Amino acid sequence: MNLKNLTNKDNITITNCDAEPIHIPGSIQSYGYLLALNKTNNTIQYCSENCTTLFSKPLNQILSKPFSEFFNKEDETSLAAYSAKTENAVKPFAFSVGNQSFHITAFSTKENIVMEFEPFSPEGFELPDLFFQTKRFAYSTERADNLQMLCQDVADETRTITGYDRVMIYRFDKDNNGQVFAESRIDKIEPFLGLYYPATDIPVQTRELFLLNSIRMLANVQATNVPLYALDENADNKSIDLSLSILRSFSPMHIQYLKNMGVGATFTIALINHGKLWGLIACHHYAPKHIPYHVRLAAHLQGIFLSSQIDVRQVADEFELVKETEKKLDSLHKIMTGSEKSLAKEQTLVQLKNLLNADAVVIAYKETFYKHGLLLQDEKLNGLMNWLDTSIDHGIFQTSKLGYSYPQAAGLGSQVAGVVYLPIGTQTKNGIAWIRQEVEKTVNWGGDPSKPMNIDAGNQSLTPRKSFVLWKEAVKGQSAAWQKPEINAASVICSYIQHQFHLSDMQEEEHRYLNLNERLKKANEELENMNWISTHDLKEPLRKIQIYASIILQKHQANLPELVTTNILRMQSSAARMQNLVDALLSYTKVINEEKQLVNIDLNVLLDEIQADLKESIEEKAGHLQWGNLPVIQGITFLIRQLFENLINNSLKFTKEGRPPVIIISSQLVYEKTMKQTMPDSEHDYYKITVADNGVGFNPAYKKELFRMFQRFHGKKYIGTGIGLSICQKIAEAHNGFIEAEGEEGKGAAFNIYLPINKMIITDQREN
Repeated sequence: MNLKNLTNKDNITITNCDAEPIHIPGSIQSYGYLLALNKTNNTIQYCSENCTTLFSKPLNQILSKPFSEFFNKEDETSLAAYSAKTENAVKPFAFSVGNQSFHITAFSTKENIVMEFEPFSPEGFELPDLFFQTKRFAYSTERADNLQMLCQDVADETRTITGYDRVMIYRFDKDNNGQVFAESRIDKIEPFLGLYYPATDIPVQTRELFLLNSIRMLANVQATNVPLYALDENADNKSIDLSLSILRSFSPMHIQYLKNMGVGATFTIALINHGKLWGLIACHHYAPKHIPYHVRLAAHLQGIFLSSQIDVRQVADEFELVKETEKKLDSLHKIMTGSEKSLAKEQTLVQLKNLLNADAVVIAYKETFYKHGLLLQDEKLNGLMNWLDTSIDHGIFQTSKLGYSYPQAAGLGSQVAGVVYLPIGTQTKNGIAWIRQEVEKTVNWGGDPSKPMNIDAGNQSLTPRKSFVLWKEAVKGQSAAWQKPEINAASVICSYIQHQFHLSDMQEEEHRYLNLNERLKKANEELENMNWISTHDLKEPLRKIQIYASIILQKHQANLPELVTTNILRMQSSAARMQNLVDALLSYTKVINEEKQLVNIDLNVLLDEIQADLKESIEEKAGHLQWGNLPVIQGITFLIRQLFENLINNSLKFTKEGRPPVIIISSQLVYEKTMKQTMPDSEHDYYKITVADNGVGFNPAYKKELFRMFQRFHGKKYIGTGIGLSICQKIAEAHNGFIEAEGEEGKGAAFNIYLPINKMIITDQREN
C-alpha cells in the first residue's frame, strides 16, 4: 500500500498568492490529531501523521481500517449521534484513547466525517463563569457612550478570559483595510491602537473562511505542522476540505508574517454583521499559547455579544447627527414651495447645502443651474454634472473619492473631492449634487502599505514584509466621508423636491388645459356660428338660385341659346348637390351634438317603418329587403333610424348593373369573452347587427377609409356627398359602439354594427 502525503507544497508567487488554497493545506497544527471517516462504510480515509503515536500503529495499519477497530461500540454510537446534529455543535464530546483523555469536535464534508482530537489541557478544567461574564458585558453596554468604548471593554474582558498579551478589535473599512479600533495589552509591548493595515494582510480567501468558521487558534508559530495522509489509491489526487477545522494549519505566508512581528501564538474571533465580516477580535501572544476549548467558547461569546451590538451602537453614534439633520429637513420643508422660483432663493440653496454639511450644492433643472457655495467654473461644472447624469443609471451616487470614478476629477483641483448625486424625476439632466472639497489627512499604517510583501527576485516567490514601523501617509483627493443620516436626508429631500415639482408641473399643466379649454370653447362657439351659417343661412341663397333658374327656364327657355340653357341646368344641378351637402352636414352636426336619451327600440318595428318609407326606391330598383328576428336595443330613436336608412340607401345606390339589390339584415349576440380576443379592454356583451348587400362592393384595402368624411370610391357614376358612412360611424360611437365594413369588389358589402347590450333587456339571441 502506497501512502500519499497531502501537504500542499505549492510555492506562493506573485501571480497566485490571492488564490492560495488555504482551506486544503493538507496539514494540521501539532497540538491535535485528525481522523476522517468515510460516510459510507465508517472506515478511516484520512489521518494526521501523528496518529501513529496516538494508536501506536503505522499509518498503513490505520488508513482504510474501520473505526470500530480503534474505538469501542459506545464511542462509535456517540460519534454517530454527534455527527447527526444539524446545528453547529458547541459542546465537544469526550472519550479516552489508552490512558489519555481527549475532547473531540467533528464536522461533515461531502464524503467524510472529520474528527479532531485535542488533549485536555492541565489548566483547562476550571470553567469560566458565563453568568458573570454576561453580567459584565451587560454593564459595559450600559456604561459605554459609543461603539469604540464598548469595543475597548470587550478587548479588556477578552484578555482577562484568554490571558493573551494583546487583544485588538480590528475593524475593516469598505476597501478591506483594517484599523485597530480598540486595544488591550500588557504594559511592556508597544501599542497598535489606531494603526491601519492593508487589505493584503488578511487576503480575501481568509476573510471568506471567517464567515464559515468564526474562530481560529494558532497555538505555536514555531511548531512544525503535521501532514495528513491517505492511501494513494483513495486520495484521488485531492486533499480534504478543512474549512470548518479547528486544527487546520495556517498559510506559510501568514506564519512568516507573524514571525516577522515577533508573535508566538494567536487567537482570532470573527465579528459578523448582516452576513458580512465587519471586523475581528485578534489576540496575540509573544510565546506559544494553547487555550482549551471551553475558554475559546467563552471568548467566542464575547464576539457574539459585540456583533449583536454593532448596529445598535453605530445608530447611537449617529443619533446626534440624525437629530440635527431632521431639524434641517423640517426647516427646508417649510421654505420650499416646489416651484423653480424657490430654487433661485439663496435661503433655500444655503439650507440645502447645509443639510449634508457640504461645501456646495448644485441643482440642474430644465437646463438651468441653481447653485450655491464653493463652486467650479461653469465649464468644469457642466462637465461634472453631465457625467453624473449620464453615468448614474438610477438611485443615489455617493463617493468621498471622486477621482476613483470620474476620470476628469484631477482637473477640478481641491474644490471637488466628494459628491452625493440624485436624479430628479425621469427626465435627463435633472438632478441635485452636493459637493465637498478635499480634506487632506494623515493615515498611520503599521508598515508601508505599498510594500505588503517582499519579492525573491530569483524564483519570484513572496515573503511578507518585515517592517511594521509606523508609516505615515498623506492622503489627498478625498473629502470627509458622507454619513448614513446625511445620505438618508439627501434621498428624503430629493423625493420631496421631485414630488413638489411634479405637483407644480401638474398645476401648470392644469392651468394650460384650462386655457386651452377656454380657447376650444370659443373655437366651438365660432364653429357653431359657422355651422349655423353653412346649414341655415346658406340654404336661402341656394333656394333662390334654384327658384330663379327655374323661372328663367320656364319663361325664357324658348328664346335662350342652347348653350345658355345647358349652363343654367348645370347651375341647378350644382345647387341641388350643394343643398344635399348642407343637409348632410346638418345631420352630422346633429349626431355629434345630440344628448343621449336612450329608449328601448325594437329593430323589427323600426325596419317595418323604414321599409314603408323607402317603398318607392326599393320597387324602382326591383330590390328586396329582408331581416330575421332582430333584438330590442337601447338607443336614440331618430339616430338609429338614420343609421339604418343610410346603410339601406347606400345598398340601394351602389347596385351592380343587371343585378337587383338584395339587402339582408341579421343579428348575433357576441359575449364579452369573445370580444376580448380582438378588444382586450372590452367590458360588455354586444349585439352584432349586419347589413349585407349584393352590390358593387369595394376594395377591402380601403375598408377604414370608407368612414372618413367626403371619401368617395366610385367616382361620379354614383351621386353622393361622402358623408353618409361618417354619420353612421358617429351614430354607432354615440351609442358606445362601433361599425366595421367588409366587402369584395363586384360581389357586395357588409356593414357590422356593434352595440353594447343593456343587461336589463331580455333577448333570445344566442352566439353562433
